[in-house]
Amino acid sequence: MSSLENALKIIALLGKERPVLRVGEVCRELGLPKSSVSRLLKTLSEYDIVERESDAGYAAGRRMLLLSDLYAARHKLQSLIDSAMETLITDFQFATYSAVLSGAEIIIIRVRHGSYPLKLVQEIGVPMPAYPTSVGRALLARKSDEEILDLVAAGGPHAPSKTEVLDAIAEVRETGVSLTANTIIPGIAALGVAVHDARHAETLGFSISYPVVATDEALRTRMLQSIREEACAIGLRIEDKFWVSRDMTG
Repeated sequence: MSSLENALKIIALLGKERPVLRVGEVCRELGLPKSSVSRLLKTLSEYDIVERESDAGYAAGRRMLLLSDLYAARHKLQSLIDSAMETLITDFQFATYSAVLSGAEIIIIRVRHGSYPLKLVQEIGVPMPAYPTSVGRALLARKSDEEILDLVAAGGPHAPSKTEVLDAIAEVRETGVSLTANTIIPGIAALGVAVHDARHAETLGFSISYPVVATDEALRTRMLQSIREEACAIGLRIEDKFWVSRDMTG
């Protein structure tokens, strides 16, 4: 088991900042003897996980490409959302996010910034309460009322009332879009949507965040229509029943 763990640690060192691994630097970083590192890299190369780059070291092998393709196929939904986020940025120049629900929290998995000078920084991979966020409410709306109330109540004694929560969720279910303002950062509003891929049992949300003072009612209406159309287009493509029953692209 220790050999397997060490091999995985070596693979984990590969990245955009370090596309080639050298035996010496692996030894120093992981605190392993040179003989062990050389043996593990040789074994990994035999299975095409890494490949020798002449005398430079070891780079990702073709087996890694296959695994990457398999991962991308499994996460087709995120690719569709990435395209939608780019469309929103092109049209409106505000920050976009995508996120996944994890219990009573969301985890940001993508952040894209437009040209608007205000940079909203929500950390990728850092959990944050779901209900106060637009994308969190959109994701929560896909659950039953009982599940939602239990998750929101987990937020502690300052959780909103049941009536407030269910009214907000009912609006999301009716319009397909969640709107929040001043809930996370004062002066910042956001529009969020969610899409569900039943084939892969995967639900993801995405949102556009903007300073209220940088918009007017006409622009906010256009953004709402646009993000709803993007979510509906994805929903129709992956046969998300929520969006199929509405088809708001027309």
